[in-house]
Parts: sequence; C-alpha cells; structure tokens
Amino acid sequence: MLKKIIVVGSIAALLIPAVSFAADDYTTMKEMVSEMYTYVEYLEDEMSQEIVHLHADIIFDEPKPFTRPLYSGWTYAVTAYADWRVADLDIIVYKDVDGQWVEIDRDEEEDNTPIVIVEPSSDGMYKIEIEVYSYNIDEDSGEYYTAAHYGLIISHEYEY
Repeated sequence: MLKKIIVVGSIAALLIPAVSFAADDYTTMKEMVSEMYTYVEYLEDEMSQEIVHLHADIIFDEPKPFTRPLYSGWTYAVTAYADWRVADLDIIVYKDVDGQWVEIDRDEEEDNTPIVIVEPSSDGMYKIEIEVYSYNIDEDSGEYYTAAHYGLIISHEYEY
C-alpha cells in the first residue's frame, strides 16, 4: 500500500504544471548561469585563460568572502558580475601574511562587473571579497534593493 501511495504521489507531482515550480525574476539563477557560460566561453576561447574556479551565489549587505590558494608564476584574473539589482559591485583581494589578511588590490570602478588582476609574489592563501557598494532602486517600491545574485570566476593564463 505504501508503495502505491508513493507511486501515485510521484505521478501527481509530475502532472502539476511546471509553472507552479518556476522561479521568478527575483529568485532565478538562470541569468547568472547563462552569463557565466558567456564569460567562460570568452575567457577560454578569446583570451586563452584557464578557469580555476567559478561559482554563483546570493549577496546581501555583508561582503561575501572566499579563500583559495594562489601560486607565484601565474597571473590570475578575478572577475565578478551581478544582476540588475546591483549598481556597483567591488572585489577586494587579501593575502594571508602571518595569519593576518593584508589587502593587496581592489576594484574601484563604479560598475557591476569588477575585475582584479593578481600576480602573487609567493604561493599562499588569498581571500577574495565580493561586496555590493551600491544597489539600484526598485522602480515599483522606490526603495533600494537589498539582495542580488552574483557570479565569480577566477582564471589564469595557460602556460605551455
């Protein structure tokens, strides 16, 4: 009997219109994934870069930190982008120096597609912070947005 209930429930779930499960413009990541594909295609095909990390996430008022090792001898491009809710997105890169995060570079352009080029002087752990400097205004409410989606891609040069 339990198997029959599970099968009937599964079939019913499949018959519910897909529209009821569709994400709206505020919650969908489809645009971010599509843009990420465009960036990856450009970086790999046009710029001969190798992608070493990528992700997409939600960001609020607090900076989003991400840590990873970077290695001397490589030139890294740290690129981010945000959806329509963000007017200015920034990247700040820090290096771990004796247990302290020391800022080594930042994007200061007023846009939502920052990029920072990092040439590590030594192998080590680095922290990359993505921060919304300013949001756009929601035309319906007249208030600033307080959350958005962003993507992050780290690439470096191919070396043969």
